[in-house]
Amino acid sequence: MLPDGRKIGGAPAYFAYHTFQFGIDGYAVSAVGQDILGDEAIEILGQQGVKCLIRKVNYPTGTVKITLNNQGIPQYDIEESAAWDNIPFDSELKRLALRTRLVCFGSLAQRNPVSRDTICLCLYAVWSDAFPAV
Repeated sequence: MLPDGRKIGGAPAYFAYHTFQFGIDGYAVSAVGQDILGDEAIEILGQQGVKCLIRKVNYPTGTVKITLNNQGIPQYDIEESAAWDNIPFDSELKRLALRTRLVCFGSLAQRNPVSRDTICLCLYAVWSDAFPAV
């Protein structure tokens, strides 16, 4: 939530967007709320050509309110108990992780055990293929 209006954001989503721009098969994986902001986020990513695996959960879509001080330096108010704190790990995400070679995730998504566990399970699935049993 910028002073001049809403913008979709998040470093991992930008990463997925740029992989798409380079012709690499990348996905944005996250969770949004069952609300208008969640619908808008999914729609915007889709319009930009970003492949997504985004679940709708019973938490509000995460927002970051950004204000600028007198010197133009941003101040961030990051909402807690948001959808991105509750990204579920499911069979579809596991299938995606098993065919993944590179993972980019943000530190903010690790502040809640649900999303942190999902990230760890994804990494284990990626690594299980990278380090086959001997």
